[in-house]
Amino acid sequence: MENAAYLGPEATFSHMAAKKLYGDSASLHPAETIEDVFEMVEKDMCTTGVVPVENSYEGAVNITLDLFYKYDLRICAEAYVRIRHHLLSMEGDMSDIKKIYSHPMALAQCHSWLKANMLGVPLTEVSSTSMAAVIAAKESGAAAIGNMNLSLMYGLNVLRENIEDHPDNMTRFAAIGKNQVRPTGDDKTSILFFLADRPGALYKALGALAERGINMTRIESRPMKTRNWEYLFFTDLEGHEEEAAIDEALDEMENYCVLLKRLGSYPKGKE
Repeated sequence: MENAAYLGPEATFSHMAAKKLYGDSASLHPAETIEDVFEMVEKDMCTTGVVPVENSYEGAVNITLDLFYKYDLRICAEAYVRIRHHLLSMEGDMSDIKKIYSHPMALAQCHSWLKANMLGVPLTEVSSTSMAAVIAAKESGAAAIGNMNLSLMYGLNVLRENIEDHPDNMTRFAAIGKNQVRPTGDDKTSILFFLADRPGALYKALGALAERGINMTRIESRPMKTRNWEYLFFTDLEGHEEEAAIDEALDEMENYCVLLKRLGSYPKGKE
């Protein structure tokens, strides 16, 4: 039975991703922050952890990318979760709502609907959609934005369903651990790298992939926390790092990098 940490509390989208990856029989442990998930795995309190990586409309979860640089853990699986947001409250009508709580990304994903339907109602960011539901269950005139499981868990009325701005909104989650995953034939490899300060370094580094026909499906940059105006690059590649072409390409890329870190190879998740 899998022993997995996730960004809690229960009924968050991270919880849903953990259940999708490991099933209802897994031993799942909520963490207060994304870094807590990394620490629980690093300290062997859990064998794996589940963290959000990116949203199809809001982009990368930057704190997760930063933590991949900080911790020596590997991605061992990924899962995609369809994001459906609902307006939840103990009140019975939208006109009774005086304040709305949710996670910052959930508020951003419902921006247009909120502007059109709840203009003037104060929005308050909290640590998770579950925390928003806890507040809405206790505070008069309060509402939360979150998934349907929260309404069942906290006895909240669903005042409006599917208020997300984009009906095909998806979030990608990664399972992190310490073990390397064997090839399946339908894999993805993630890396991060920091380039040497020389002309054409990025061109030459990515050229090592292009020359071998390796498809790069994603690239993100993040500021270095210790150096001004220098950046880490995060990249996803099609294939497994044990394949000769990818292994050779990554070896060549190291010639142009101060640091290249293999974050892991893992089966592609199904959207």
